[in-house]
Amino acid sequence: MLKILFPLMAGIVFSCFCSLSFSVILLSLLISSVSVAIALFSERMPSWSFGLSLYVTIFLMGAAADTIEKERYFHSWSGEVGYFEALLLETPHVNGKATRVKAIAERVGRDSLLWARRSGCVYLYFENSIEVEELSAGDKIYFEGRVEVPANAGNPAEFDFEHYMYVNDISGSAYLSRQKWRYSGESVNTITILAHKWRQRIVDIYGTQGFTHDVESLLSALTVGEKRDLSKGVRDAYAAVGASHVLALSGLHLGILYMVLSLLLPFGGKIGRYTFFRELIIISLLWVFAAMAGFTPSIVRAALLFSLMSFAALIGRDVSPVNSLAFAAVVMLVVSPRLLQDISFQLSFAAVFSILLFTRPLMRLMRTYEYGKVYEYFSSLVAVSVAAQIGTLPFVWYYFATFPTYFLMTNMVVVPAAFIIMLLSVVMLLLTPFALLQGVVAWLLNIIITSQNRILYFIESLPFSSLELPIINLFDAYVVAVIIFLFLYSLVNARPRGLFLSLVVSVAALLLSSRKSVDDDMPYVLFYNNSSSPAMQLVAEQDLSYLVTSYPAHDADYEAVVSPFCRSFNITAPRLLDNCCYNSYADTDISNHYGMVDFAGRRIKVLADEHWIHDNEIVPVDCIYLCRGFLGDINELLCRYPTRYIVMDATLYKGSRRRIERECAEAGVNCIDLATRGAVMLLCDNPGVQFVDMRDRN
Repeated sequence: MLKILFPLMAGIVFSCFCSLSFSVILLSLLISSVSVAIALFSERMPSWSFGLSLYVTIFLMGAAADTIEKERYFHSWSGEVGYFEALLLETPHVNGKATRVKAIAERVGRDSLLWARRSGCVYLYFENSIEVEELSAGDKIYFEGRVEVPANAGNPAEFDFEHYMYVNDISGSAYLSRQKWRYSGESVNTITILAHKWRQRIVDIYGTQGFTHDVESLLSALTVGEKRDLSKGVRDAYAAVGASHVLALSGLHLGILYMVLSLLLPFGGKIGRYTFFRELIIISLLWVFAAMAGFTPSIVRAALLFSLMSFAALIGRDVSPVNSLAFAAVVMLVVSPRLLQDISFQLSFAAVFSILLFTRPLMRLMRTYEYGKVYEYFSSLVAVSVAAQIGTLPFVWYYFATFPTYFLMTNMVVVPAAFIIMLLSVVMLLLTPFALLQGVVAWLLNIIITSQNRILYFIESLPFSSLELPIINLFDAYVVAVIIFLFLYSLVNARPRGLFLSLVVSVAALLLSSRKSVDDDMPYVLFYNNSSSPAMQLVAEQDLSYLVTSYPAHDADYEAVVSPFCRSFNITAPRLLDNCCYNSYADTDISNHYGMVDFAGRRIKVLADEHWIHDNEIVPVDCIYLCRGFLGDINELLCRYPTRYIVMDATLYKGSRRRIERECAEAGVNCIDLATRGAVMLLCDNPGVQFVDMRDRN
């Protein structure tokens, strides 16, 4: 199966980076299929021709499957206002100022654009109301609105929202005020909706046991995969100490459930009729659990592996874990090629593959047979933890650029605790008719989860609990993966030449590493595309920059918008100059006098109100930065502040932006709309005013 998996993955990756038309791929696939038939039945063909042509065919099948899926997904919505029917796939969940629901939407009536998408999975954002809280999974609604296609903001080093939506097969989103939707009075039950309802019932049972919010949300995440109520503090704490894998249902949880079900079912024994029905019930319940967890890649992978192992045991055949893992990957990628780009899929298979490959050699190095059963248990836990952490290191480094230093200490706590929590949660659910006994089990669960949280918070508070690694690109991640594989393979097989080779590769990778840098552009001014508050960063050098905004400090905006850029380009956190339109500030590198910012030879006027109307002095500026609150006529503004460039912040209302853009065109002024163009950089070392799109730098 590995011989099938690798060319299939290579074909999908080729389709991701080198887009070809489906007709070209189909023609190539037909030619390669004919070559396979010729190599199979012709006696004159060399022996290697069949294998080569088969690999090429599988490669092209992967490319064709990914191309078909991309063409289906990127068949976009028209963006016009229309009437839609939507089937809710989950229970509404309050997400800040709106209630988000995943749904399948279908346009009702004709569309003016024949090529536009008419149905697909979308996120609906409802205005918070009592009527929304009464909705549940399976309900149908009608709404009037516009389905927006996913789009990135265009900020440097930002989270790739478009890619995230593609991987999760979410083709659009729509915001619905209370007057724009109504309940149809009809409900539908599918397998996934029924599974979600059962998951919600279990979560509701947890809610009746008097748990605190953190304990209840953690119990829901650990047992049924409901993570929407997890607070940011809990998520960050578990991520910092390397315990995020416990929150994502995977083989660990499914293995524990398999053991619990094996103990609860009374019949078994030799291979026969009773054993067959016993295994069939257990595997069926595991797939029901996988459905309740939302069929995430990690849980589907684990369910497939357990199904293969159970089937092999029933027919009296040995099972190859690596071959079974490759088979599970092939099945999942054939069904949905985009899963190869899903970080959950990557981490899950990388961890299990590394565990299967390196756990036994690592245990042999620790000589577990000499120190008894207790040492053998803990050493095996250490070996599994080290193997999983090493296998996922390239992905964790590339996506998160962090490393949990005390991951061994963490796994010593969370793995045994996960077994106890899963066992007690099953017992608690079975004791639902007996409230007193159920309360006792809930009390034990509360103690265990609270103690686990306290221990993990303590580990997080230790010095250097989470190391920040330098940002690497995709090429660097591949190099890290090769280095790790060569090093471990050489270590466990006692081959010094391999260790030397991995060292040489490491040095070469450091010399060839293409780290991001904007040193050549300094100093510069960076205007972010942020709809919640204006953000203008003035970068003098790597260790000195300023963040100018017309609003008071917004920590959330900094973390989401500015912080990724600073980390990615190795820039020290900026000094905050908030309420710049009403305050003054002066430094050796910058001066701000009520919205008039002078920096590195550039003069920028920041406007967020109508007080500029009373300014009588004419002051030429390099550009004007218009934020929410600006009022007035552009021609009148240009009389006081002559310029050739006006930057419109994303906080401006859509109607205001249209008016300003129209007036700028009439006045012959260059108008830059951050909401549509994305973040832009104003270079300060050029003699003329020059703006650079940051979408090209991402």
